[in-house]
Amino acid sequence: MKYVYLVCFFFIVSSGYSQEARSRQLMEKMLNACDALKSATFVLKSTERELDGSLQESEMLIKMLTHPLSIYLYMISPHPGAECLWKSGQSSNRVLVNPNGFPYINLKLSPSNSLLRQDSHHLISEIGFDYIVSMTWYYISKMGDSFFNYLSITDTLMWDDRTCYELTFDYKPFRFFDYTIQPGETLTSVANRFHVSDYVLLNHNPDVSDYDATKPGQKIKVPDFYNRKVMFYVDSRSLLPLVQITYDEKGFLEKYELKSFVINPVIGPDEFESTYATYGF
Repeated sequence: MKYVYLVCFFFIVSSGYSQEARSRQLMEKMLNACDALKSATFVLKSTERELDGSLQESEMLIKMLTHPLSIYLYMISPHPGAECLWKSGQSSNRVLVNPNGFPYINLKLSPSNSLLRQDSHHLISEIGFDYIVSMTWYYISKMGDSFFNYLSITDTLMWDDRTCYELTFDYKPFRFFDYTIQPGETLTSVANRFHVSDYVLLNHNPDVSDYDATKPGQKIKVPDFYNRKVMFYVDSRSLLPLVQITYDEKGFLEKYELKSFVINPVIGPDEFESTYATYGF
C-alpha cells in the first residue's frame, strides 16, 4: 500500500505537465466520473459548523440512483432508525419521513422543512455529486480559464483504504457583494441562482431569521464564490470526490465523507418505494 502511495505521489509531482494542467485534467476527469455514475451505496459522515460555532456530526446510510435522482436515507446518528425517502419530481417533491419516534407516524415534508433540515447545511436533494458538478461548471463558465489558476493538486493521501488525490480550490480573492432581494425570492432561491450555500447566506445575514424570511428590497450579503477554500479527496481509481471539505473566512465550515462507497450496485426501483420489505415506513 505504501508503494502505491509513493508511485501515485511521484506521478503527480514529476509529471511533465504543469501544475495547472494536471489539476485541470484531474478536475475534468472527476466531473466526468460524477456524470457517469448511475447508482451508489455509501455511509455519509458529515461534520458541520453551526451558527454558534459548535460542530454537529451525523452519520447515515445512503442508497442512491442518479437518473432521476432518488435517495433512501437511514439515520445511524444522531437519530438512529429514522428514515427518509425522496424521488425527484414525484410526490409533489416531498420527502417521506419515518421519524422512528414522536409523532409515531410517517410525515411528508418539503426538503427545506425545518424539522427535516434541523440546521443541516444542505438538503436531501443535494446528496450525491450533481450539486458539485453544477456548481463547478457554473464557476468555470463564469470565471473562464482563471478558474484553474486557483486549483491545485496539493497532496496524495490514504483515506478509507483508498489512495486519493487532494484537489484544492484556494480562492484568495473571496469576498461578499451586496444583493437586493427581488419579489418572490428567498435565501434558498438566491443561493441556487449564484450556486452558493443558503446556509452560508443565513450565517452571514443576521437580519434574516430563516431561509424564507426575506422581503423584496431587502439587501443581503452574497459570496462571489461557493466559499473561501474547497477541497476534494478524489479516489485515484473511481476519480470520484469521496471527501468534500469547505472553509470560509473564519476557518473550517463543513466536511462530508462518503465511506464504504460502492459504485453502480444493482438497485431495483422497488427499493425507492415505502413498501420495500426492509423499510420501516
